[in-house]
Amino acid sequence: MASYHTAKQILRRAYPDAIFDSQSLTDWQGEFPLPDAVAEYFREFGPVDVTIDGYGNPYFLPSLSQLWAFQAGYRYHPQTLERFTEWDDDWLVIADEGGDAFIFSRASNVILHAYHGEGAWRPKPMFENLAEMATTFSIIGDIVVSAGQDLTDDDSLILPRYQEEAKTRISNLIHSHERADALLSMLGWS
Repeated sequence: MASYHTAKQILRRAYPDAIFDSQSLTDWQGEFPLPDAVAEYFREFGPVDVTIDGYGNPYFLPSLSQLWAFQAGYRYHPQTLERFTEWDDDWLVIADEGGDAFIFSRASNVILHAYHGEGAWRPKPMFENLAEMATTFSIIGDIVVSAGQDLTDDDSLILPRYQEEAKTRISNLIHSHERADALLSMLGWS
């Protein structure tokens, strides 16, 4: 089962300089109340602008004090602050990978994923909750850091042994080989 404790353990080993600190609700600058699950994420996991290596672009997890500003370009125009009408009010971008959004659904607590630059936002469910997202990112980051330059072959494809390691570790986390395959596919690891 995914847990913030497990994610922090993995990330502290792979990224000893990364900061994880319990963050107060008073750090939230948003225009609606912080959802309980997001408050727990920042209280228990507490990423402080953490970057986690991935296959290609890294994952970025903003601190709670920066979370509302992080919505710029998704929810509202970064200069005019005008709200984008096509952005669903239910959505809160909680992390990104090169602009591709990992979106917390305030209605369902599920993490959606959407590609930036497609012309319209069409997010699809990816993670069942924030702990599953955090732990999956930590496993991927740990594998990438451990493998170093040996992660990929001459064609820049992830070597099968690292794909298998990711699948095994994520399967153990979520108790499903099929979902682990699907997650890794969505994250570009298969």
